[in-house]
Amino acid sequence: MLNTSVQVFTESSRVDALGINLSDAGMCLFAIANLALGSQIQIEFLPPRCAERVRVCGTVRHRALYLYGIEFVADSDERDGTEADVGAITNTQAVGR
Repeated sequence: MLNTSVQVFTESSRVDALGINLSDAGMCLFAIANLALGSQIQIEFLPPRCAERVRVCGTVRHRALYLYGIEFVADSDERDGTEADVGAITNTQAVGR
């Protein structure tokens, strides 16, 4: 479970959001935005027990009003080295409990 401030970056804008749930496969977030299903976005947030914010690429897979289901993109050609390995973050959290 995760409740943290999230920034969502699209091709044309940046939106403040609330991350509600996090796994190595994706994230549920609340954002007052109009994110189209299938759109590619980047998400930046501070994971629990981490000192630095991370940025990951994702695809909007589900929408219910302002709740969005985001699937993280693995091994994307668009990655420039600044995005985090979310699996490593979630595994670190599990080990640290």
